[in-house]
Amino acid sequence: MASVEAAIEKNQARLEQAGAQLEEDMQILNARLINMYKNGESSAVEVMLESQSFEDFLYSRDFMTRIGSMDSANVGEVKALLAEIAQRKGELDFQRADQQARVNTLRAQTSGIQAKLAEQTGILAGIDSDIANIIGVSYGGGGGWNVGPVNGKYFPVAGPHSFANDWGAPRAVGRTHKGCDIMANYGVPCVAVTSGTVSQYSGGNAGLYVGLSGDDGTLYYYMHLQAYGSSGRVQAGEIVGYVGDTGNARGTPHCHFEVHPGHGGPVNPYPLLVALDQ
Repeated sequence: MASVEAAIEKNQARLEQAGAQLEEDMQILNARLINMYKNGESSAVEVMLESQSFEDFLYSRDFMTRIGSMDSANVGEVKALLAEIAQRKGELDFQRADQQARVNTLRAQTSGIQAKLAEQTGILAGIDSDIANIIGVSYGGGGGWNVGPVNGKYFPVAGPHSFANDWGAPRAVGRTHKGCDIMANYGVPCVAVTSGTVSQYSGGNAGLYVGLSGDDGTLYYYMHLQAYGSSGRVQAGEIVGYVGDTGNARGTPHCHFEVHPGHGGPVNPYPLLVALDQ
């Protein structure tokens, strides 16, 4: 599609240039004809009146015998421009028809993909429901299943999840990823890693998020939440929010998890997550 659109733009630009040049050349020829008429060269005017079209007039042998070398070059350019304009108009018609055909194909493919996506989403929803029934997960409710504790700490997402070591991954405007993304379904509970104090925030790329000032001296962030949980003083394993896609995570529910030892700069949370994901 980008290639077709670029070709159309290039062709349209050249067509406009040719049209402008044709208008300029026509003005020169019109001035020449007016002078011929004023000078009494009536035979040239008769040729013009007898012609069925301007192209016929340009190709008239009788007219060509009455025009100077400067005008002759101008007439040749006009004829070439007329031919080019006709060719480019035909090409544009073809390119636009090709573009529309591609658009129609893409729309049909999109509809098919959306139907497949809806089908797969339904299958996944059924699997999630089966898993929830097996392990007792309460999505968006009052808890019911936590990962932990391991050495007194809980895994931050209390439900089916996945994560990878995406610390330091490139982000927009030269930034890098300052945490790890824990992928989970909408509404899965996020729980306090340790006991401490929770503050609730919102705005920017993080959307709805909370900061847990842990009793262990570490600050933990949970971002892109769908909704808040408890705030103020919390115990380890208590729900502090629910997985969502707020901020710049639209369509991709997950919990962006950060660890700031001593309330300083962030460190890679991946080793902690691996240790707690038992």
